[in-house]
Amino acid sequence: MQTKFFPGTVIPFDSALSKNAFLVISTLCSATGGITLSQLTEMTGLEGTTVQNWVKRGWVSKTVGKKYNERQIARILIISILREALQLEQIVGLMSYVNGSVDDIADDIIDEGELYSSLCAIIFELDENMLSANSIKSAIKEHLADYKGPLPDSKERLFSALRVMVTAYISAMIKRKSEKLCKDILEP
Repeated sequence: MQTKFFPGTVIPFDSALSKNAFLVISTLCSATGGITLSQLTEMTGLEGTTVQNWVKRGWVSKTVGKKYNERQIARILIISILREALQLEQIVGLMSYVNGSVDDIADDIIDEGELYSSLCAIIFELDENMLSANSIKSAIKEHLADYKGPLPDSKERLFSALRVMVTAYISAMIKRKSEKLCKDILEP
């Protein structure tokens, strides 16, 4: 049996946290005041240069005291999850659509840790054998049923962004699965 991980990490999945996946990371950040680049690369499997490049390009805000805070980590995880299926510029555009400027939390319609948790909760809810556009829409609508955003169109924007994110994650998952099946056939 293959171990299941929280998306974008090497942290083993815990079904008790399926609705709040970011809790593991936020608890760690609260206890330590953030995490270092080496800890982040261990947790995500990303190269340090990749993360530093994202910061340099302005896709992730700069660190303070060489530690990444919850908001930065959530953004890094979301970018990491989606980069197999979407271009980096599309992901950054999508993140701006949801939360505006990377350096300004005043224009956010959802905390980025909550956005990561929402994305994970919807992914965990969907059964890969029962995927359809309607099941994705239904799962997102159900997850956002109680969401009240700061703007009149916050819920619609968040719904649209999550629909893109979930579809991208699923397409990457299907791509990996088809590549494995192809390899099994071609390299017995």
